[in-house]
Amino acid sequence: MSQEKRTDKPHDRLTRMCATMTEAFDAHPEHRENDKCIVFLDDGKRGGIQMHGYDEYAEGMADLMAHVEAMFKANGLVMTFVPVETIGEG
Repeated sequence: MSQEKRTDKPHDRLTRMCATMTEAFDAHPEHRENDKCIVFLDDGKRGGIQMHGYDEYAEGMADLMAHVEAMFKANGLVMTFVPVETIGEG
């Protein structure tokens, strides 16, 4: 199993790049106070993601799933997402 972790600070090359992208987002002249973004980068070996502007990570994850579902629909596919609190046997 890989060593995923959640931190509030960039900790590797990809998450540092994500942080730079969110700095550009905040500096954009059309940026508004309540704007949020999710930046995801992947180099084929691992990924880096930053949820920026969200008070709660769960809110960002819910927004991400809603956008992924819309991408499936736009491509004629159906995504079914069923959150499960715990996964038992069977």
